[in-house]
Amino acid sequence: MRPPLKIVHTADLHLGAKFTKLGAKGAGQRKRLCEVLVDITDLALRERADFVLFAGDTFDHHQPAPQSLSAFEFAVARLAQAGIPVLLIAGTHDFLNGRSILKKYLADQAEGPILLHSRRPVWKSAEKQAVIQGVSLERPDSPARPLAGLHRTEDPGWQIGMIHASLEIGQETTREAVFSPAEVQGSGLDYLALGHWHRMRDCSAGQTTCWYPGAPEMIAMDEEEKGRVLVVELRESTGPRVTPVTVGKRSLLRVNTEVSRLEEALHRAMLQVDPDRILELTLSGMMPPGQPPDIREIQNRLAGEFFFVEVRNSAVSRLSAEEMLQYPEQTVIGRFIRLVEERQKKAEPAQKEQLEQALQLGLALLSGREVLPWS
Repeated sequence: MRPPLKIVHTADLHLGAKFTKLGAKGAGQRKRLCEVLVDITDLALRERADFVLFAGDTFDHHQPAPQSLSAFEFAVARLAQAGIPVLLIAGTHDFLNGRSILKKYLADQAEGPILLHSRRPVWKSAEKQAVIQGVSLERPDSPARPLAGLHRTEDPGWQIGMIHASLEIGQETTREAVFSPAEVQGSGLDYLALGHWHRMRDCSAGQTTCWYPGAPEMIAMDEEEKGRVLVVELRESTGPRVTPVTVGKRSLLRVNTEVSRLEEALHRAMLQVDPDRILELTLSGMMPPGQPPDIREIQNRLAGEFFFVEVRNSAVSRLSAEEMLQYPEQTVIGRFIRLVEERQKKAEPAQKEQLEQALQLGLALLSGREVLPWS
């Protein structure tokens, strides 16, 4: 009978990420990554975890700033003092090339993290009756199928694996490491800790419990949920139990509106004010000629209410009849204008406005603008 085992599983921390899109707020989000590492450490200590797993991309690049490295090593030291080993693998951003900071962990250190790689792919704990296998990437796409080499060993203890790769969907060609559900099932592992996707996902197959925890804190501006880590409990009597725990602070709020309803959308956004939220406001629809929205003024109105505000103007500026006459009939745009105008003359009154919108949207697209259709 194997004793119960408790694991804290995280990945894609990306310590040292630049966040250039956030401008002056980038430094604050970079600091937040160090803070969430403290939160993860505190969680592992409260839960009395047996192990903490970092399944790749602990660092955003090979040579992180000293502050990022110090934050990680301080967390490892705190866990080591409590007798909790930290195991990690290299991912797509911090892969094991000649310049990788992770190379300093190739040799065992008394209180350092345990890096699993090609020369040390397996680590065992006799006390916890656990075997942990891991594959560190040497390039973002090498090994191309990291799970192919992970299989249940003859050891009677708990069998755990770690890879950093994308779930294979369809037949798309990709320049990154991948794995399939069939490989998950064929591994025969009790638990497979994934990294790479920034959203939490259950990829379990067969008898193998397999999860992405997602990034513990926002990395890209498309993450609408706060980041989480996974507390994994392995018990003979009940089987694996995976519990997501929210540790992130930042999240994304998307507001899409026609430019004619801008004030209504701003009121809606103000009802969801949160100093830890990033607001992405996208304008669509049709603007009167010469009356574009004042993007800077909109940002200034909202800036103090959210962590960061991005306003995207995908609205179409309505061309007047005189402006449309500038396009000769023998041009593609000129011919398009006249075809729609002919249909407008024959259309019912209810259809005329729809055709006018189609005309203005088509003009914008033919002019090479990236626009959003409106309702």
